[in-house]
Amino acid sequence: MVSAFDDSEIRSPARLFALGRAALLDTDPECYFDRITRLAARLLCSKTTLLSLVDADRQFFKSQCGLGEPYATSRETPLSHSFCKHVVSSKQPLIVSDARKIPMLADNGAVSDLSVISYLGIPVRGTGDEVIGSLCATNLEPREWSESDVALMIDLARIVEDEIALREQARKATTLAQENAVLAREYHHRVKNALAVSAALVNLSGRDATSIDDVISKASNRLSALASAHDALIATSDDVDLEGLAARLLQPYCQPGSTADVSGPPISLRHQQVTPVCLFLHELATNSAKYGAFRNDGRVSIRWDYAGNQQILLNWHEPLAVVTQSAPAGFGSRLLELAARQLGGQTSTAWATDGLTVTLGFSLVD
Repeated sequence: MVSAFDDSEIRSPARLFALGRAALLDTDPECYFDRITRLAARLLCSKTTLLSLVDADRQFFKSQCGLGEPYATSRETPLSHSFCKHVVSSKQPLIVSDARKIPMLADNGAVSDLSVISYLGIPVRGTGDEVIGSLCATNLEPREWSESDVALMIDLARIVEDEIALREQARKATTLAQENAVLAREYHHRVKNALAVSAALVNLSGRDATSIDDVISKASNRLSALASAHDALIATSDDVDLEGLAARLLQPYCQPGSTADVSGPPISLRHQQVTPVCLFLHELATNSAKYGAFRNDGRVSIRWDYAGNQQILLNWHEPLAVVTQSAPAGFGSRLLELAARQLGGQTSTAWATDGLTVTLGFSLVD
């Protein structure tokens, strides 16, 4: 009994996804599957045996034995010439003794163009249990298929399914190994970068320190900023929001009486940009707490905007009334320059009548 053809099952997204995941569509013939179709042809004494994968609008023959031209070369037919689509639609074996006597099959192109009269098709499932095709045998004349014929084809179809599952597991293992190798290289690269930045911070902290305790204090604070940058990286696998990062870094400095005005268009920093931006903001905040607005209960403004071509201008501004212009070494200019170099950008410091402005320019594009 052949049930009505259900096109919705053929076009089911889950089924088509499983078909694509099997990675067999439009691939070359392979000895493994050809051995199965040849074995089925010999054991069943069938004219033609096929491993047919049913796509949304066609069937593709991953393997064939005894198929005539031009189909042996093209290795596909439209679904108008497919009995296998009924196997996929019903998810059940299809056993046909004489297709000419079955209204649902008599007008099928497989009868008129491929001379398929008798047919035995067994569902072939992907790893998600979706039916992706059929292992089938056909003949040019009527045939009564025996129980042993059906049992044999079921066993061979299970062998095909096992091979599909093994291949998918192998692909997953290969992908996982490749991803682990990439992660290992990235981790190694980041550790090297962190050590290099840490060494630079300690070196810079020693240059303008007045005592051993001063060196320890400055190096410790700067390394804490570096740790905050890494916390931001660990917290997400995505790019890091600049506004959230700036607010997080400046929050400890915003004691009662001091405020930080953080604003600008939404900008996502790439992972490699987070550390230098953190160091830049931390150095300015530390100096502000020692010499400027954060020390004198004032307001700091941090604003950024696009400057065209994916260029970003980040401005730090403090009113002149609360800034001591004699701050040493231009507010830690060496460390600011280090951060700018890591970003492939540049920094500038300007004193004006309305206060101090430090600008960092860099590109969001590598």
